[in-house]
Amino acid sequence: MKLLNVKGTFDYLPKEMILRNKIISVLRNNFEKYGYLPLETAKLNYFDLLSYKYSDDAEILNEIYRLTDQGERDLGLRYDLTVPFCKVVAMNKNLSLPFRRYEIGQVFRNGPVKLGRTREFYQCDVDVVGIDNRYIEAEQILMAINTYKELGIDIIVKYNNRKLMSGLILYSEIPEDKIDKVIGIIDKIDKVDRKDLVSMLKDINISDDSINKLFDLFKMNLDDLNKLDKNDLMTEGINELLELNDYLKELNILDKCDFISTLARGLSIYTGVVFEFYDRQKRITSAIGAGGRYNKIITNFINDGNSYPAVGLSFGLEPIFVILNMENENNSLIDIYMVPLDTKIDTLKLATNLRNNGYKVLIEMNKKKIGKCFEYAEREKIKYVMIIGENEVNSGIYKIKDMNKKEEHSLNYADLLKYLGE
Repeated sequence: MKLLNVKGTFDYLPKEMILRNKIISVLRNNFEKYGYLPLETAKLNYFDLLSYKYSDDAEILNEIYRLTDQGERDLGLRYDLTVPFCKVVAMNKNLSLPFRRYEIGQVFRNGPVKLGRTREFYQCDVDVVGIDNRYIEAEQILMAINTYKELGIDIIVKYNNRKLMSGLILYSEIPEDKIDKVIGIIDKIDKVDRKDLVSMLKDINISDDSINKLFDLFKMNLDDLNKLDKNDLMTEGINELLELNDYLKELNILDKCDFISTLARGLSIYTGVVFEFYDRQKRITSAIGAGGRYNKIITNFINDGNSYPAVGLSFGLEPIFVILNMENENNSLIDIYMVPLDTKIDTLKLATNLRNNGYKVLIEMNKKKIGKCFEYAEREKIKYVMIIGENEVNSGIYKIKDMNKKEEHSLNYADLLKYLGE
């Protein structure tokens, strides 16, 4: 049998998991700092649930891992965390709104594989249902900027509004039933040349006059668009963006945000503000996180006559990992490596005391030569090494070597704790 991973899946060794766990820890701490509560949903779902919000020809349906269980039920592995979130809200009518949740969980997509995009990956989502204003969007953008900053990534936020896009398409005298298809084409404007875009638009029977109007409108900035004789959708979209801009300006983060009139976020679920996050250094050129407002999904899903406005964002663990792994210093999780010289019990007692004080201690349990032990510590990036012999046990004076500074100190237990805490 040839041993290999399924395409788009990976095994992560300890040095990589240390970094991945650090990323998740930073994300979780920031999510909770902003009042989001932890949630875990099932990976395995009914296919009807996973596919309910899409038409039969939607591309995402081809990426669902679909299977049948022994009871011949039509199932699938979740491809995102939004649909399971909708299910939870619908099944738990006693939830107090607004309800803020975060979930860090594995999702699966049988789609294209490239740098930062795999078929088995983690999404790190925050969503809130029950708030419909730009105040929450501004807070989520602020959270994203601060969270990426803590991870050491300076981001640029690109943002837009789906109402504005729809309004501009109607303003170009394009029928309402073609809005979603045109948005899908306009979203490709930075990736496809104009000739190909025109061809795509003509394939869905958009006239030359409408195409020219469309391109002219999507070149305009927000101020110029606001001067036009607007339709209702344009007015709503522009007002929401101007309100958001006021918040971003007061928060001193407007300079980290770019209004991009062609940004659509692809999926038709979005109903208002949308945003994407990019690494300013362009170590990865695709978005490393994204989100937006989706007021209709949960509302339509529950269908009880009430409105369930929602907005959320997703941090991409895989692209974040790729970026940080480029500069990973590969430090060890182990603080102290202890080598007993016929002092197993005494070494274990000392290690226990240090562990109770919060230090991660690894005891050498094979009879390696001292030189090999130091080689191991250096190779594994362990900062401190302690050789525990009878002299150390009897005197209570312990030698500790700083592998980074190449310094050795002899300290009693109290001074040892002080030294480690410096």
